[in-house]
Amino acid sequence: MSVRKVLLIFVVLMSFSLPALAQSRRLMGGSAGGRKYQFFYETFLDPSMPELGSMSGGTIGGEGIIHRFMTDPRQRVFFGYDISVDVLPQSNTYRLTFNQLASESVRQILGSDAASWTQLPAPDWGGPAVRTIQAGDVLGLDLLTNNATGQKIVDYITVKKPSSDPDWRFIYETGTAQDFRAEDAALELVSPQVSVNEQPGVSTSVPGVNVYGAAVGFYLPGQGRFALTLTPHPEYGFVQAGEVRGSTLSFMVGNDTFNLVSSRRIAPGLRPFHLYVLREPDWKPDALLKSIWGSSDTVDQLFGK
Repeated sequence: MSVRKVLLIFVVLMSFSLPALAQSRRLMGGSAGGRKYQFFYETFLDPSMPELGSMSGGTIGGEGIIHRFMTDPRQRVFFGYDISVDVLPQSNTYRLTFNQLASESVRQILGSDAASWTQLPAPDWGGPAVRTIQAGDVLGLDLLTNNATGQKIVDYITVKKPSSDPDWRFIYETGTAQDFRAEDAALELVSPQVSVNEQPGVSTSVPGVNVYGAAVGFYLPGQGRFALTLTPHPEYGFVQAGEVRGSTLSFMVGNDTFNLVSSRRIAPGLRPFHLYVLREPDWKPDALLKSIWGSSDTVDQLFGK
């Protein structure tokens, strides 16, 4: 029996106030592939409202056919597409062949009641679709359309040679280009390590975690949840409590000093920056989880206000 790689991403889309109704919202991203190529996707909800509930998704397979799928446990439905990638003789050129998602591939991971789940058809699928692209070209692919509202779930995909850098990832932004503003600056935490009051016993290291957004948040047992941003947001209770320097940041809350080290530069630019912090001391995650890390495109979205 062959072993197929299954990559899952779980997403909770919370309610939030002050939404930009015309903007899209990133749901998830991931990759799959093998020795000859790497396939990347970034998934968006367009527009961001009305909001969705909890969803999950990912890929099954790597070499040969990749099954890209999403599931809605509440509605007990799943959808997506199959893609096969052929490396062409021309340099950095690939042929992509799209087909309807093979339902059997997904039902194998849905559990004992898989037969009760319903597969939703992808829009405008009239048979195989073949596209030839250069490495780095980006294609948009509709996964699902709400005919009543016009809202869509869209994958933006690309293909490239496998990277020797395990942290290399594809990031895509939708919308119309505009001049850069201070509020557009984002924080990125890659495999972060956190310590409290420089005490080795009161710290956490989270390999594999990668969060990126205008606001990032994390939970520490006994401390609560913290939200971090580069710009002032007094309307939500953020206070200037620390600074970001390269791949490190530090801040103080009460008598406690928190230090965080990332494996990459945390903020854009070549200068140190002020850090604004909001602490929720009474917030607790599910009892089975020891730490939670998250991010959002805006501060409004981070806590679902």
